[in-house]
Amino acid sequence: VIVISLFLILGVPFMNTDYFRSLISDEDVDSVSSASVVIDQPSGNYVVLINLEKHTDEENLGLWHDFFEGEDVSFIFEDIVCTVAGNDVNGTTMAQSFRSRLPENQMKIKSEDATLMLSKAEYNKFDVIIMSEEIAEMFSAETLFDNENVDVIRVSGETIVNDIEI
Repeated sequence: VIVISLFLILGVPFMNTDYFRSLISDEDVDSVSSASVVIDQPSGNYVVLINLEKHTDEENLGLWHDFFEGEDVSFIFEDIVCTVAGNDVNGTTMAQSFRSRLPENQMKIKSEDATLMLSKAEYNKFDVIIMSEEIAEMFSAETLFDNENVDVIRVSGETIVNDIEI
């Protein structure tokens, strides 16, 4: 009775965890491999804000700059949390496009209310913010561009139709 009770209390919940499933499955997940499908960047103009207080390593900061500007970067030894406005569909798509170019789980995307996101950004309570220029103008995010602890990168997404840039 005691063994059965312990199995029901401890064993059944453990069997429902991802850790248990990974123990019994044959599939190995490579945490360094990149995504298998790269999402195309949406067209339009975007703003990427990087909190310099959280990114103090100049080498990694330079690699993030190169990455967000569209250059191929081999490895960045740093994980980031990217915040996007909940009502910014294009900004979310751009963040997902960036995430698809990185190794799995290196970029986490967090969606927040735009006003809350920008008020946190005033006090440097963010890692990376990606937003479309329309949302940045609508919510007056330009006030953050002059902050000495915020690095601003302007990104232009391009739509390619039949190998012709639009």
